[in-house]
Amino acid sequence: MKIVKRIVCIALALSMVHAVSMNSYVSAATTTTTTTASTTATTKITLSKTTAKLVQGKTLSLKATVSTNKKVTWTSSNQKVATVDSSGKVKAVGKGIANITARTSDGKTAVCMVTVITKNEAYIEDVIRLTNEERTKRGLSKLTVNSRLAAAAQKRASETAQKLSHTRPNGQSCFTVLKEYNIKYTTAGENIAYNYYTAADAVEGWMDSKGHRDNILNAKFKNIGVGLYEKDGVKYCVQLFI
Repeated sequence: MKIVKRIVCIALALSMVHAVSMNSYVSAATTTTTTTASTTATTKITLSKTTAKLVQGKTLSLKATVSTNKKVTWTSSNQKVATVDSSGKVKAVGKGIANITARTSDGKTAVCMVTVITKNEAYIEDVIRLTNEERTKRGLSKLTVNSRLAAAAQKRASETAQKLSHTRPNGQSCFTVLKEYNIKYTTAGENIAYNYYTAADAVEGWMDSKGHRDNILNAKFKNIGVGLYEKDGVKYCVQLFI
């Protein structure tokens, strides 16, 4: 009887060991399971320019670079200033500022701020740039644009359309216009150009004339104002220096 009891106890013990072994195996197997997360690409869009200046009537082709294959549409914030077609070609219509926006089909945007200036404003900017180039080529400092001097030059440009002279239509000296605009000076100069179609032609004409060239290259002058007036298709341009 004692021998039988021992055999039963041993059998039970073996059975318990087997059960533990099976549980450990199953647990180890479940730890090998892995999951893979899916990722979605984010669209990014950039433009070839973020700011631009155009003269009325001129065009600019903007290029959009998109990181995905999303479709791009183009819009203008002010079509009276600038329009844009489906390919990103911008046309300057009228003076002002317009934001040109490229938008992807999933809502991402990029913007170029376009400033449109008139042909006369472009002419004046070119006169100032070319004048300063003549100075810097000779080691002289650039002239600074003075807003009041520019207003006085614009007044003189309209006056030269009436009387092409350094004497004003009222018979006074051209420099009396400076007092009208509260401009103080110790030395002043004036250049007049008539019927030059481009700014480059006007500056070249002045540089070919000693008196006009001396004004442009006068080291005492620090400020410039340029005016442009057009009458019957003829341009009248005036430079004032102080």
